[in-house]
Amino acid sequence: MEGGTRFAERSRLTRRARQRRRLVKLALVACVYLLGVAVTTGVRVIRGEKEDVITQEDEYSEYRVRRAADLEEEERNCTPRSVDNFFGNFFTLEQTQDGGFVLHLLIAIYLFASLAIICDDYFVASLELICEDLGLQEDVAGATFMAAGSSAPELFTSVIGVFFAKSDVGVGTIVGSAVFNLLFIIGVCGLLAGMVIHLTWWPVIRDTGFYLLSVLALVIVINDTEVYWYEGMAMLIMYALYILIMYFNRPLETRAEVHFEKFRQWWRRKHPKTDVKQPLIGGKAAPQKKAENNGEAETAFTDDPMCQSLEDQHHEKEYESPWTVPNGVVHRIYWFAMVPIRCLLHFTVPDCRRPGRWRKTYPLTFTLSIVWIAAFSYVMVWMVTIAGDALNIPDTVMGLTILAAGTSVPDCLSSVFVARDGWGDMAVSNSIGSNVFDILICLGLPWLLQTAAVTPGESLSISSSGLVYSSLTLLGTVVFLIVSLTINGWRLNKPLGVVFLVVYVIVIALTCLYELNVFGDLNPPSCPRPE
Repeated sequence: MEGGTRFAERSRLTRRARQRRRLVKLALVACVYLLGVAVTTGVRVIRGEKEDVITQEDEYSEYRVRRAADLEEEERNCTPRSVDNFFGNFFTLEQTQDGGFVLHLLIAIYLFASLAIICDDYFVASLELICEDLGLQEDVAGATFMAAGSSAPELFTSVIGVFFAKSDVGVGTIVGSAVFNLLFIIGVCGLLAGMVIHLTWWPVIRDTGFYLLSVLALVIVINDTEVYWYEGMAMLIMYALYILIMYFNRPLETRAEVHFEKFRQWWRRKHPKTDVKQPLIGGKAAPQKKAENNGEAETAFTDDPMCQSLEDQHHEKEYESPWTVPNGVVHRIYWFAMVPIRCLLHFTVPDCRRPGRWRKTYPLTFTLSIVWIAAFSYVMVWMVTIAGDALNIPDTVMGLTILAAGTSVPDCLSSVFVARDGWGDMAVSNSIGSNVFDILICLGLPWLLQTAAVTPGESLSISSSGLVYSSLTLLGTVVFLIVSLTINGWRLNKPLGVVFLVVYVIVIALTCLYELNVFGDLNPPSCPRPE
């Protein structure tokens, strides 16, 4: 019995030991399994967090790429603010918009008058002496050096627009100045000359014909909103051809007179009852005397030697001290207002108009005049650009209106004075001829320098597509001028002067509407201001 009991006990202990070992194995397996699950889960969690971080970084990188692309697209679809290319503003944007722009415009108007003084009293005087020393013909001198003198503000405005402002303000100024010279100045001459101006048809046809070619060249150049060096070169070559025509002006004029006489005789044979009136043809129109005709003053040409000598008296200018106070309240107010500028120029620029050894200083007068014209033009464009930016007016609109009128007012006044002296033909021809210089030189020269010297091989972009339509409008003004003068018998009187002024207002309003996108999205909006 004891043996059996011990065996049973031993068997029971063995089974318990086996059960314990099984439990231990199961526990070990469970621990290993749990450990594996924990490790696997931890790896997955860590790997998931890394993937989340990588995904966030990728999304942020993609966002930055998309944002950069959007900004680049915005820059392509907007016009850069040219005000950022200047030194800055002495007012904040809010102060400028709240009325500070008035001060900027007043400074610009003061600089308009300053440019008139430096150009008329110093720059033109030095150019006259240069032409005299070079022995240039009168026509060639007028088409080159004297045209540069009257158009110096427009030239430097265009230079500043290309090299500094990097905007279309220069092109807008030239287009606006062309309309101003063609319609406004001629209209004012007819209105204020005090007489009926009989025009010589040959110089008008000559200058308007070449001006028409200049406008066509401008339209072709800016049609694709890109300007290349060879286009600027072509414009300069065109102006060289204009000078060549001016050099042979007298024989060309004589030949035109012969052909017109042949046409007149042919017309008499075909139409015996009618006749073609002989237009006024001559190298220089004789001075005009006033004659009463039905209550209206008209001008008559005369070959009186006393009248012939008026031409020389007109060009000979006696030296007048800049410190002589003029007569009249308005003239005195203007004189006193410009005393600071007169003092500045008196002590920095030698006056080659003074007799004696001062005449020999004209090269220095010429050089320093250019320096001051450039400085005045830079500040003038700067002030107008700030005012336009504050009022959200495009640079081209400011150029078409304020800058164009401001830079052309001295020419307008001088043309009126010349017309009142009986030289209306000279005044009208000068107004038309200066437009040729404005388009071919004032635009062509800066464009050529920018695309051939500063950034060779690259093109110059024209931001405003509306300028193409404005230039096309210029073609209509040329046709209107020729047709209206022909219908009026080549006479410029007060009614025709009023018509020219009304048409000027219409044309300028139309060109401004082009730039303001009234007729469609011709121009991209201004780029957002930097925050």
